[in-house]
Amino acid sequence: MRLTKYIAVFIASLSLISCGGSDKPTENPVDSTEVKNSIDTSKSVVFYNIPSPLETFTILKMSGSAFDKSVLNQTDKITKYVSSFSKAANLGAYSTDLSFCYLYRQNQDFNNYLKNINELTNALSIDGSYGQEVNKRLQANSTNLDSLMAIVTEAGINADQYLKDNQRNTATATIAAGGWVEAMYIISNIADKTQSEDVMGLVGDQKIVLKNLTNMLEQFKADEEISSLLMDMREIGAIYETIQATQNTPVTSDKDIISVGNNTSFKLSKEQLKSILEKVTVLRNKITL
Repeated sequence: MRLTKYIAVFIASLSLISCGGSDKPTENPVDSTEVKNSIDTSKSVVFYNIPSPLETFTILKMSGSAFDKSVLNQTDKITKYVSSFSKAANLGAYSTDLSFCYLYRQNQDFNNYLKNINELTNALSIDGSYGQEVNKRLQANSTNLDSLMAIVTEAGINADQYLKDNQRNTATATIAAGGWVEAMYIISNIADKTQSEDVMGLVGDQKIVLKNLTNMLEQFKADEEISSLLMDMREIGAIYETIQATQNTPVTSDKDIISVGNNTSFKLSKEQLKSILEKVTVLRNKITL
């Protein structure tokens, strides 16, 4: 049974995830410092609901898929990320990797990714005045994975608010995009390796998410790096357009089982999965270098 409710925060991604269930977007002023001058800064930026990587990986783990470190972005690549765009995109990617490690209880890997997240957050100056206090709490709870995740989650919410208060919407959107691409790379690879119908279905269900994400990024297409990102995402979207939607049958029972209701899903073929994986790999390699 797939989870259908969005989780309230995008764990550690410091991005724009909002409470789920509604497709109503939220609005914030355009980032006048990072968006190129050709963008009309009097317009509003529309943000869409995007599932968190923690939700995605919870479903992945429920399917019986094992931990696979080979699909994660290597922590030693952080020295390659020198531009603001690459730092923001890989902050999202590393945050996705951290969520993956958390759910599979990979303590050492979790701490390695947490170190990178902290470094990129500082480099982008988006930790606000609470950064030092967060670091103290992290050090004091360094051996307790659940406590670390709770602290990171709280820090993510605070940093998200910091970004919005300072109208840094381009960075916010870039972090979200990097996180989604990394999640797509992970689940697409695992789906290809396992040929699990559940995991393939999870890849298929990203069709709507990708549409929302590209609609959001369209608002920043005057930025050359985001424009390039959008071109690759549209190529992935073109494959998704060949996938037809199906309606799931409600789950009912006489004994204490809650009905799931009718939910739309997207079942893709092995050929479609391979095509998506190829395109996602190209895009992910561009981001993670």
